[in-house]
This record gives sequence, structure tokens and C-alpha cells, in this order.
Amino acid sequence: MKLSLLQDNFQTALTHVSRFVASKSQLPILNNIVLATDSGRLKLSATNLDLSINYWLGAKIDEEGAISVPAKEITEFVSYLTPGKIDLEVTNGLLKISSPKANSTFATTPVADFPQIPTLDPKTAFELDYQSFSPAVGKVAFTAAIDDSRPVLTSILCRFSANNLLMVGTDGFRLSLEDVKLVNPIDLKADDSNTFLIPSRTLSEVTKLAKNAKTVKVGLTSDSHQVVFVLEDLEIVSRLLQGDYPDYQRIIPPEFTTKAFVNREELAQAVKIASVFARESANVVKFNFKSSTLELTANAPQIGQNLAVVDAKIEGEPLEIAFNYKYVSDFLAVCQGEEIVIGLNQSLTPGSFQDQGSPHFTHIIMPVRIQD
Repeated sequence: MKLSLLQDNFQTALTHVSRFVASKSQLPILNNIVLATDSGRLKLSATNLDLSINYWLGAKIDEEGAISVPAKEITEFVSYLTPGKIDLEVTNGLLKISSPKANSTFATTPVADFPQIPTLDPKTAFELDYQSFSPAVGKVAFTAAIDDSRPVLTSILCRFSANNLLMVGTDGFRLSLEDVKLVNPIDLKADDSNTFLIPSRTLSEVTKLAKNAKTVKVGLTSDSHQVVFVLEDLEIVSRLLQGDYPDYQRIIPPEFTTKAFVNREELAQAVKIASVFARESANVVKFNFKSSTLELTANAPQIGQNLAVVDAKIEGEPLEIAFNYKYVSDFLAVCQGEEIVIGLNQSLTPGSFQDQGSPHFTHIIMPVRIQD
């Protein structure tokens, strides 16, 4: 293999691809990135067996070939090179990287030892407009679980239909649901095969790498066990999770005895003030809904206590309830409207938070039991 390319393009590609390398693996080959010539371009590939990437970039190819190299070391090395043209050449199992002021060689491993990354089955593929997909991911992905104690909760339920995309995420303490109308209808068969449990990290990676995309092609691999996202210069392949996802429709309250309409910025400011004390007291903030105000209080015996008051329009019965302030703060961070509607029933039943600027976005937070 022999080729030339620009340092900044190579560095960008390595930075993106290295995030897909296995951090802890019993297979040393998974610590590597594959470099392979492909139809006049250089293709970089990496996988941790759950999540994989193929990334193409422009290069001047003199000799075809494919090798794998340690991801961490080559990514760091290339980042230190000065911008400009660099040359890559494989000789006697060594990869030589040459730039105007630095030269280095890296040991390589045959690509035959590297797991084969599955490809998209064209029969299952459909186009998805990115302007609908990306905001939906942003409003849902943050609610998925991080730890693997219940693997199904690390996924996002994605239900694709001809004109709508429904996404649901939950970690057992909070839940987000976004049901968006697609700008461009997609051609799908009307069956359950269009509902997938996709890892939250996969969707977050797609949105990071697809910032300038207009559309994203989505489909399954031939065995239907993995989902593939195809963009202009990259592919992301992810396993689909299996299991019974929580019945989100039972979690969302159908009606409320108390409703509060509050300004988003004022509520966010009050939560920030309360967080100074709540951080030292299990993150608990009490929300006291009165006739025309919402009072937020937090108490940390070793520090002190606070009271923040927010003007609010209250409909229904007065109510005191407590929430983990981080959950409320995370919700407010993805809101865009000026007003937030909070729906409640009792102090120990789920609370509904809705962004008036996003009518199809629903967020549910489980309360914290208030200690007397």
C-alpha cells in the first residue's frame, strides 16, 4: 500500500474512528484501526463488536493494500504532525508515515485477523431526513440508562412509519418521548419490523458525525441483527438490542389534577440556585405549587438552605413534590419554547414536563419521597 493525503483530513478521520475502538478487549486486534484503499479513497474501519464504523476520505493512491495499526498511537502521532501532505507506505509489514519534518514506522497486523463489518441490505433501506431525526435524538437520548444492569434501558425505542418517527428513552427514573412528523415521507412496509431498539450511544454518534447531512439512509444487515446508518462518507453499524421495552404508554399520566405554567428561563435559574444546596443533599429539590407561584427549596444541613420563587399560573390543587434537580435541569437544557407546562397528580406519582415550543415532546420524571 502506498498513498498520499492531507494531514488535517487524516487527523479528523482518525479522531472520529478511534472513538469506535474497543477500550477494553481480550482481542488485541480490536485496539487497531484498519487502513484500506477502496475505489480511489482511503477507508478507515474500527469496531468494538457492538458498534462499528467505516470512514472514507480522499487520497492519492499509488498502490492498493490494507493493513491494521494501533489506534491510540497512530491517532496521537498524526495529531502532532504539521498540516500539509503526508505519505503512507507499507514495506515488509511496517507502515511508514512521512511528513516534511517527521518520519515514523508502525508495526502492522494483517487485516485477515480483523472482524468483518457487516453491510447494509439494500432491500431494507430507506431515507430519513436529518432535520427531523437529529432534534428527536437530542430530546430523547439523554434519558437512556448508562450502566448495563438492564441493557434494554440503554437503548432508544425507534418506531418508523411512513410519515412519523417515534422515539422513546428511559432509565427507569425519567422518560422522554418525541413523536415527530417527517418532512419527507419514507417508503416502508406496514409491519412491526419498523420498530427497533437502538443503543443510545449509536444514535448520539450518528448525530455527531452527520452535522452537515440532509438525509441519512437507514437499514438492516442481512441477518436483521444490526442497523446501519449510511452517510456520504461514512457508515455506522450497530447491534440492535433485544428484550421487552417498558410500556411507556402506561407510564405517561392521561390527566392531571394540578397544572403549572412557568417561564422556562426563570425555572432554569431557580433550579440552578437550588442545586447549590441540593448537591449536598442527594440532589433533592422540593417543588411547592401554590396559588400563583412555584417555590423551590433545598436543604443541606452542613451548608444551609434556600428558597427560590418563580411566578406561575397554577390550575387545580396546591401540591408539594420533590424531584432530582439534575433530571429537571437536563430536560430544560433541551427545551426551546418560552413556557414549560408541569402536570401533576400526587406527591409520589410521575410528573409530566412539556415544552410548549415542542408539542410532540413529552418528558416524565419520577418524584423523590419527601422526608418528614
